[in-house]
Amino acid sequence: MSFPQVRTLFIVTPGDPYPPLSGAHLRYWQLINIMKKFGSVGIFSIFPLDSNNQTIPGVELRYHCNTAKVKRSFWDNLQRQLWWVFPQGYPSSAQRYAEAADQQLKEVLAKFQPDLVIIEMIVHRYIPTLKDYGCSLILDEHNINGIWLEQYYKARQTTQKQKLSIWQKILLALELSRTKIIEQELIAQADQVWTCSKIDNQSLQDLYGRNSNSWVIPNGIDVSYYDNVRLGKCDLPDELKNKQRNILFLGKMSYSPNAVAVELLIDKIYPRLRQIYPDCRLLLVGREPNQRMLEAAGRDSGIIVTGKVSDIRPYLAASSVMVVPLQQAGGTRLKILEAFAGGCPVISTAKGAEGLEVKDGEHLLIREEIDEIIEGIKQIWSEPDFGQKLADSAYELIKAEYSWEAVEKRVSSAISELFS
Repeated sequence: MSFPQVRTLFIVTPGDPYPPLSGAHLRYWQLINIMKKFGSVGIFSIFPLDSNNQTIPGVELRYHCNTAKVKRSFWDNLQRQLWWVFPQGYPSSAQRYAEAADQQLKEVLAKFQPDLVIIEMIVHRYIPTLKDYGCSLILDEHNINGIWLEQYYKARQTTQKQKLSIWQKILLALELSRTKIIEQELIAQADQVWTCSKIDNQSLQDLYGRNSNSWVIPNGIDVSYYDNVRLGKCDLPDELKNKQRNILFLGKMSYSPNAVAVELLIDKIYPRLRQIYPDCRLLLVGREPNQRMLEAAGRDSGIIVTGKVSDIRPYLAASSVMVVPLQQAGGTRLKILEAFAGGCPVISTAKGAEGLEVKDGEHLLIREEIDEIIEGIKQIWSEPDFGQKLADSAYELIKAEYSWEAVEKRVSSAISELFS
């Protein structure tokens, strides 16, 4: 497909997009690298922290606004602190919107002159500025927020084990209601809406009505980045040289759905496996582990909590199975894609693998109950050829459907229609 060069500006809110350290960052990183092939790319990041200002390969413009440091008007501060009073108030966007940041965005638009801006829901307060500028607008729904937020708070209540006050319940109900209103308005205003999977796309239609401009742009990864893991050429951490019975869970540990899954691993799955296999270990790899995880690691030398790591590949290489017992969440599971690319067999709940075009028993094992998960792990450990068969099929799937090259074809079709 051929179309004119497209200058794309990403408005990034979860933190520095590079190096990519989380699911949202990996999605941005994927889209940035794909859009570079269609023209120049710029990044305008907005979040209440300083940026690392690290140079991003191939990015023409990078501009950051620390919304915690900008000068705010009285009205600006009032809307931020009392978000529930104002019709467009929304707690997450309140931390990322400021009149000064809006002015900086206008200057960036004038300087970079993008043809296309890719946003997420949290920047909805900047939509009037983007509409006034007049470029095409893509809403990237890496989560269907109206669904994700409800699941997120359920998971958080499970992990924190505390009752909410009446006022907290009112604020949560108001936030969920506002989320759906704002999300629906943005969908109507965007030229295209990108979702991560067919399931998410259908959920979007079910929640907000049919939208002919929605496109499935799945999460994907740079498969070649994991070749050294799959081929057994990655150096292992010194304490993990014996990888025969290492269970891996990967992710941001403070994210409530991940924290719930880790509780299941620590409390119900790992102890039973330890009784059968005294040498087995549980690797919890990811930033912001909570106190319960750290205490569990302190009590049991077989539980390894790494915290933030600069490169997950050595831990992926040191694992004989990835287990993903997620009960809630949205989007698609980059942790599973990384395991597929690295040749590591996967056992997951259906929710954990939701959004991926996978088949139970061919690409991974789908297991719901604790007993089933344990039996699946035992099968992979006792039948190495079976585990290898799963890994080989998963690798072929990721090359065909979830590699950057595969996702690029979908992006090309969407952009071609937008600018045809």
